Amino acid sequence: MKKLLLSVLFVIFAISFVLAEDGVYPDKIVIGSFQALSGPVAPIGISMKKGMDAYFNWVNANGGINGRKIEFIVADDAFNPSKTVVEVKRLVEQDKVFAIVGGLGTPGCLAVADYLNNSGVPFVYQGSGSSILAIPPKKYVFTVQPNYTTEGQIMAKYLVEVLGKKRIGIVYRADDAGQEELNGLKRWLVEHGYSSALVAKLPVDVTRTTFDNEILKLMEMNVDAVVLSMWIPQSPNFLKQAYEYGLDALLLGNYVNPDPTVIALAGDAAEGFQAMAWVMGDIADESFQKYIAIYQETFKDEIPNAYAAAGFIAAEVFTEALKRAGEEPTRESLVKALEGMNGWKGLITPSITYKPYDPDDKYCRVGIRQMYVMEVQNKVWTTLTDWISVAE
Repeated sequence: MKKLLLSVLFVIFAISFVLAEDGVYPDKIVIGSFQALSGPVAPIGISMKKGMDAYFNWVNANGGINGRKIEFIVADDAFNPSKTVVEVKRLVEQDKVFAIVGGLGTPGCLAVADYLNNSGVPFVYQGSGSSILAIPPKKYVFTVQPNYTTEGQIMAKYLVEVLGKKRIGIVYRADDAGQEELNGLKRWLVEHGYSSALVAKLPVDVTRTTFDNEILKLMEMNVDAVVLSMWIPQSPNFLKQAYEYGLDALLLGNYVNPDPTVIALAGDAAEGFQAMAWVMGDIADESFQKYIAIYQETFKDEIPNAYAAAGFIAAEVFTEALKRAGEEPTRESLVKALEGMNGWKGLITPSITYKPYDPDDKYCRVGIRQMYVMEVQNKVWTTLTDWISVAE
């Protein structure tokens, strides 16, 4: 009888072990991410990782989620999509992570999104604005950042309807992200009868560091506004060279730019530079002050930059869903929890609404769809407008 009881217990234990969700253990939940921790984009990747580290450290210091700590494994893909694929497959198939949270970069995110979705692994937050990640929707892929189509449209609306600009140029990275931003900008201008306002469309290689030809072309075209669909180190280099040439036009960057690093690299040339933004950041707000306090529990006396804020938000969104996923979370219960987030806001995360997966609902996995404008004033990024949205 004793042997029979032991055998039954062993079978029950074996079955429960086999059926346990990948990454879920009695005392922890293991999740993964990929970041550019080396290479030219490392300043962004390192900062984004810091934001996630800070939030997860704070969660763990306060008891974890339903008694489980979060173990966070970050792979360095150096912003190389071929390496992203290798690293993400290792995280899923060897490290057995529960989910991928906060991967950085459009090339890498696009390279692994279908693999993760087909494997049933939740992919929560991408450091990318590619609309392809969410439209058409994928059951296990949840975007947060505004996509480049939305941003391009908002940029056009702001430049034309708010500022009255009539001769707009765009300098954009010659990749999927840059092309999408251009398409969004053109789409709004055409649909609203301002197609003639876009007078210069100048693609640049993603490795370019000098922009003499583009700046001279913009000056020749007598533009009154220039959209910069690029980020460090390209955007501060462009600002410095435009300043030296005396380009007399408003410069409006995409949302990767409103960060002190851009000001530090561009110096005086950054003054008056405007950029789109979507992270809630009122320093007088109690929630924002709590965000700073949480960050500084891990990184004492350091002020988080915009990329750290993005990582913090990625961790914040995932953790909220994990809380809602139940005491014995599964990937399916995490998805259901995310789908139940209706108008949810975090400490610095704007309102997010997801809906149950519907292949015919192109917005069921789309995160934030409104933005505002910031400007460098006296070497400080300063909020310039209220939230701006467009009908899509």
